[in-house]
Amino acid sequence: MLQRKMLMSIASVLVLVALIAGATMAWFTDSETVAATFTAGTVDVGITDPLDLPIVNPGDKINFGAEKDLGYYHNAGGDGIAPQGGYDRMLKIQYTGSKAAYVRVLVDATWANQLPNTNLSMTDVAGDNWEYKGLIDGKHVFQLNGILNGSVEKIGDYEIGAVENVPFILNIDGATTGNEYQGKGLLMNVEVQAVQAANVDPSAIPFETVTPAP
Repeated sequence: MLQRKMLMSIASVLVLVALIAGATMAWFTDSETVAATFTAGTVDVGITDPLDLPIVNPGDKINFGAEKDLGYYHNAGGDGIAPQGGYDRMLKIQYTGSKAAYVRVLVDATWANQLPNTNLSMTDVAGDNWEYKGLIDGKHVFQLNGILNGSVEKIGDYEIGAVENVPFILNIDGATTGNEYQGKGLLMNVEVQAVQAANVDPSAIPFETVTPAP
């Protein structure tokens, strides 16, 4: 009888030990897997065609970035002041990139037949948001003096609607534009460049690395 009780006690202890061991192995568990896709931002910039000019005169001023395309005009003279002639031509950039960007516009003006360009000069328009940087590799450079916001990334100073006009004036000096320029074409190339603003040193924007998007 005593032996039977001892066997039952031993069996009970073994069962208790097994239950404790089993309990220590019973972990609360859960698992979940998620997939994330990261899409690169875009820098996508364009520019309008500034339109051909049918005729230019020595002394004309060609105002690009005008609010309205008025074509050719003459301001009335008087009191010994010669009428000032010129063109108003709208020149606008478009930006559909998602990234905020630094933007600049490069302008190259050249007379046909390799006539000298010394009678041409560019001037900035006071009070606008573009800064004239002078000549770089033979091209006149106008740079937005801040960051243009993208459609997604908003870290800049400007929205495209506020700075889409690129205002500058091309001056044709009358005194140095002689008869050899009669009937000759004035060729202009205008290029707009954009570089992402994030992670870029504003004092060393790598515009020189800009290549056309595929």
